[in-house]
Amino acid sequence: MTKAKFIAYEKVRRSGLTNMYDINEVRLISAKYGPVLSQKDCFGIMLNYDKYRRKYLEDKSIWKKER
Repeated sequence: MTKAKFIAYEKVRRSGLTNMYDINEVRLISAKYGPVLSQKDCFGIMLNYDKYRRKYLEDKSIWKKER
C-alpha cells in the first residue's frame, strides 16, 4: 500500500462524506484527494488500518495543509 493511497482513504474517512463500508462511494470520492482507490486497496486498508496508520500518519504535517 502506498502512502498516497492510504492518505486518500484517510481524507475520505475524515471528510465524513460517506459510510466507509460503501466501497464504491469511497472509490469515487478518493479521486478528489489523490489516486483513485481500487476495491482491493480499500479492503486492504480496512483490514490493516492500524498498521498503515502507524506507518503513514506519524508525519502530521499532511493534515496542516487542509486546515
